[in-house]
Amino acid sequence: MALIRVLEPGLVNQIAAGEVVERPASVVKELVENALDAGARAVQVDIEEGGLSLVRVVDDGSGMTREDAMLSLERHATSKLKDASGLSSIATLGFRGEALPAIASVARLRIDTCPGGEGEASAGTRVAVEGGRVLAVEDVARARGTTVEVRDLFFNTPARRKFMRSGPAEAGHASEAVLRLALARREVAFTLRSGSRVGLSTPAGAPLADRVAAVLGREVHRHLLPVDARRGRVHVHGVVASPDRSGATARGLYLFVNGRYVRDRGASFAVLRAYAGSLPAGRYAAGALFLDLPLEEVDVNVHPQKLEVRFADARVAYDAIHQAVSEALRPAPWLRHASGGRERSEGTEASEMAAVLRAAEQAAAEPPGELRLSFPLPREGPEAAADAAGLAPAPPGYFGSLRYVGQHARTYLLCEAPGGTLVVIDQHASHERLLFHRLRVALRSRELAGQPFLVPPVVALPPPLARALEASLADVRRLGIEAEPFGRDSFAVKGAPALLSGVPLAPLLVDLAQQLEQTARGGAVEEALDHLLATMACHAAVRAHQDLSREEARALLDGLDAVDFKARCPHGRPVVVEVSLVELERRVGRR
Repeated sequence: MALIRVLEPGLVNQIAAGEVVERPASVVKELVENALDAGARAVQVDIEEGGLSLVRVVDDGSGMTREDAMLSLERHATSKLKDASGLSSIATLGFRGEALPAIASVARLRIDTCPGGEGEASAGTRVAVEGGRVLAVEDVARARGTTVEVRDLFFNTPARRKFMRSGPAEAGHASEAVLRLALARREVAFTLRSGSRVGLSTPAGAPLADRVAAVLGREVHRHLLPVDARRGRVHVHGVVASPDRSGATARGLYLFVNGRYVRDRGASFAVLRAYAGSLPAGRYAAGALFLDLPLEEVDVNVHPQKLEVRFADARVAYDAIHQAVSEALRPAPWLRHASGGRERSEGTEASEMAAVLRAAEQAAAEPPGELRLSFPLPREGPEAAADAAGLAPAPPGYFGSLRYVGQHARTYLLCEAPGGTLVVIDQHASHERLLFHRLRVALRSRELAGQPFLVPPVVALPPPLARALEASLADVRRLGIEAEPFGRDSFAVKGAPALLSGVPLAPLLVDLAQQLEQTARGGAVEEALDHLLATMACHAAVRAHQDLSREEARALLDGLDAVDFKARCPHGRPVVVEVSLVELERRVGRR
C-alpha cells in the first residue's frame, strides 16, 4: 500500500493559503498589489471587523475578460510572468499567481471585472466562489476596472480563524498594509475605510512628506529631511525624520526596494549607523527610504509574502543607504536657521521653557573637574578657507550667529538668536560633540597619533577588563593611545592624542576596556570604534559645574558650526534647546 499520495486540489489551495494568507491584512496587500499591477490610478479599500467579515478592493485598472477572470482562480496562473527569464527581472509587485485561488479556498469571494473603455459602463463578468468552488459566472454591467470582495475569511478553517486577533487589532494590520503601498505609489489615490471610519484618504500626486505624515503623525511633517543620493547604479531617495523625532520602536522606518516594501536588517542597520551619535539609546530612526537599482541585481522571490529581498551585492546597497542618510543628517538641518525659524507649537514652547526654568535645579551629576578647554580653537571649514584665500568670510552658521549672553548654573551657555529666541546650550554635550567629530576625522585621515609621555603612567585594571584591553591593543593604538602590558593586569600608557591632554587616564582606560569587552561579544568594528571615540570625547570634554570664560564659550560656539550632527552629543543627548521670544513674553505677562 502506497504511503505517498497526491493531495486534493482543495487541500493544496488551503495549504497555499497558509503561506500567502496569514491574516486579513495579507488579503488586503495581495488584492491592492494586483490593482496596482493592473494600472489602477485610484484604489478604494473597505474592511469590516478588521477584514474578517469583509475585505473589498475597488480599482479602476485594466480589468479582465471572462476568460482571464476564470484563469485568475487557477493556481500558478499569472499575467505578470511569461518564462523563467522573467524571474531575474521582476518589475511587478506580484507574480506567483497563487493569491486569488488561495484566498478563494478559505473565504467567500466575488470578482466583478470589466476591461471596457475608461469611464464607460459595459458588459463585465461576475464570478462567485465559496471555499474554492465556483458557484456562478454571469454578466454584470460596470465601468472599467475590478472589484474583489472577500467575505467570511477562514469560514471553513475554524482552527485558523480562532487564532486571529480582535477586530481593531486586525484592522490595524490591514491599515498598515495599505499605508505601505500608499507610500510606494504616490501617483495613485488611496481610500481606506474601516467600518464607518475613513482611515486614509490621499489624492494622487500627494507629496511624499504628506503621506509619511499620514503614517507617522502630522507633527512629524516639519521634521522630515529630504534624502537623495546616487552611488553607482544605486539611487537612494525619500525622507527621514530628524533625531528630534525618533521612535520608540523600529517600525517607523519604511524601506522600499524598487517600489516594494521590504524588511531588511542590513538596510535598517545602515540607516541606524548613519544616525550614530545623534540618537539617544533605545530610540530608532523614522522615515521612508526608497532604494532603486537594476532589477537583475535584486531577487524578490525569497519570501512567501515578498517581504524580503536578496541583493546581488548587499555591501554596495547598504553603503549607498548609509552614505545617503549621513549626507542628509550631517549638516544638522533641523537646527533653525538664523534667517528665520519654524513655527513651534504652544505645548512644545511651554515644555522647553519649563525645562530652562528648571535648569538650575537639575544640574548634572558630574563632579567639577580640573580640565580646561584648550581654546582658542583653530578655525575650520569655509571660514578658514576664505581667510586663507583672502576672501570675505562666509556668513556665520547657526552657532556662529548667536550672541553669547552668559553661563547659567556653570553648565549651560545662554545665547540670543536673531529675532530674540533664547538658545540654551549644554556645554558638556556640545564640547563632547566637537571633540568626537575631531577625533573621528583624525582617525579616518590616519592622523590620530599619540603624543609620547616623558614618564608613562601605569594603570591597573580588573582582570576581565585587562584581558579585553590586551586582546584589542591594536584597535586601541588606532585611537592614538599607546598602551603596553606592564605585568599582570597593569598597562603602561606611553602616549595619547593631544586632544586628550590633561585627561585622567585610569577612568578612560576602564571605560575603553568595558566598550571593548562588549565588542568582543559581537558588533561591527566601525561602530565599536565610534563608541570608543565617544568615550574618549566624553572624558576630554568640559564638565558641568565648570566655569568658562567668555572667550572659551565663544570659541566653543564658533567651533560647532564646522561639526557634523552638531545638535546631539555622541550619546544622543540634545546639545541645544530653543525658547521663542513669544513664549518668553507670554510667561512674563507681556502677551
